[in-house]
Amino acid sequence: MTASTRAPSTACWHVAVAGTLVGAGGSLLALQVDAAGRFCGTGLAALGIGTLVALAASIAQVAAAGKLPRDGITAYSAVVSFLGLAFVVGGVLAPGGPWMFLEVFVLLAFFVALRRRREPGPRWIVGPSLLVLAAMLVFRLWISYQGSVHRWEVLSLKVPVLSWIPLELLEPIQSVSLGEFTPEELGFPPAGLGFALSMAMWSIGFCLCAAGLALAQHGAREHENDRIHGLIATLPPSLATLVERLIPEEEWQDLGLHGLSERRLARRIEALAAERFHRQREIQRAFHESERLALPEAGSFAGGVVQALRREEGS
Repeated sequence: MTASTRAPSTACWHVAVAGTLVGAGGSLLALQVDAAGRFCGTGLAALGIGTLVALAASIAQVAAAGKLPRDGITAYSAVVSFLGLAFVVGGVLAPGGPWMFLEVFVLLAFFVALRRRREPGPRWIVGPSLLVLAAMLVFRLWISYQGSVHRWEVLSLKVPVLSWIPLELLEPIQSVSLGEFTPEELGFPPAGLGFALSMAMWSIGFCLCAAGLALAQHGAREHENDRIHGLIATLPPSLATLVERLIPEEEWQDLGLHGLSERRLARRIEALAAERFHRQREIQRAFHESERLALPEAGSFAGGVVQALRREEGS
């Protein structure tokens, strides 16, 4: 079996494993454990809002790229990415109250900023977005911990000087509570929250969903690369090698080759190959013309550049 026949199967497996990871991670994010050790759900409000955020992000991505999935693998990858983003967002949002709506506003603004960058491909789980989502998960864990020990506030700050005076009369004004909430806003079970196990499930679920999302996008990207390789492989071997040297695989996604139909893909490769071959000829012609001028010294920087170009030309 050759590499060209193995690669599509690998891409399919990546997408299939991604679906399993997202499903398992979403299940963990949707569960919590009460103080009596019983499992219960976290509610549908956060999941519904996470689905709306994922839908808005997906529409923005399609509008920026102008492309839709073209086959079963990319369509399945898109579904897995959508569900993964919905589960992740729903799992990191505060279960209720004004905090949740503030977080939704921050996420929508962040995804709109990603769209304006016009990065090709559904790159939702990248460094900045992963940090934002992880910070929201930490905030959810923090307020859940505060509630599990019956401190119904995000943070309590001691007032300088007043807090140093040991008088019961001053206790109400010795500290300031920031961000008060109630058990109903946090969606706690009636028996109270078992924080340790719930925290472990939410953290593992977040990691599984994020890994599944990244793997689904990676599998879809590899599948598109396999499709482009297949089209280039229909050329004579020497011409196919020349085309892949002119248009390296690392640039295919950034050049917008992913998601194109076969006809548009062939025309785009033709245009890129002609443009880059012409540019290579122009560079070569300029180098040969420069040889007629006085050559720089061998030990200088300019001489080193000339020697490097000659070695590249000879190879």
